[in-house]
Amino acid sequence: MKWLKSERGSSSVLVALVLIVLVVFSVLAVTTSAANLRLARKNADTVKAYYSLDSEGERFLNVIYNSIALAREKAAYAVKSVTEGKFSSAGLPGDISEIIEATLGGIRGEKARNEYLDGLYPKLATYFAISLIQEAYPGCVYSKHADYERNIHIYSNIQEDLGFSVRKTFILDYEGALRYLNVDVEITDPGSDRDLDEVCRILEWRLWQDPFEYGNEIDLWEGIPE
Repeated sequence: MKWLKSERGSSSVLVALVLIVLVVFSVLAVTTSAANLRLARKNADTVKAYYSLDSEGERFLNVIYNSIALAREKAAYAVKSVTEGKFSSAGLPGDISEIIEATLGGIRGEKARNEYLDGLYPKLATYFAISLIQEAYPGCVYSKHADYERNIHIYSNIQEDLGFSVRKTFILDYEGALRYLNVDVEITDPGSDRDLDEVCRILEWRLWQDPFEYGNEIDLWEGIPE
């Protein structure tokens, strides 16, 4: 039984226990690090996908803003051309130019004529804005107070509420999973002198992914492009 009292044997047992503990903690550390790495990659992928979709949404808003700004210029030039009797250079479809010319021909008095031209400008601004936005994103206009592209009679003396709404869903296929961004914008009186961020009101800015949908609303998106 002398070996039980041997200090050399006790040291060997202690060293073995320490090695076992170190191995266990090493395995735990490696496992934890691997799990953290997978989580970090997952978060990075999520952030990358979000900003990829977010940039598409911002580009969509920029197109809307730029289209409205250009529509105002086109409408002002069109009214100027109409006022000077240069209907062919107004940049309008022939049927719209014809009804504007016919309406002006039936108006008597300078005051009534000026009132008609003042009311024509916001209608034309709305028409050009819709046309330009639809040219960049076909089918995105889903609601409007009047059919500015086909109902040419609104360019006579008819009073119309000016405005329309646009909606676009952006889809990103990221590593076999589809992610979506829904953008819905209401545009009110684009021919007014208000700032573009007042004319355009974002109704929805929502990111979601199949098969789950989570309600990231407008307050989670920081900033509106200038």
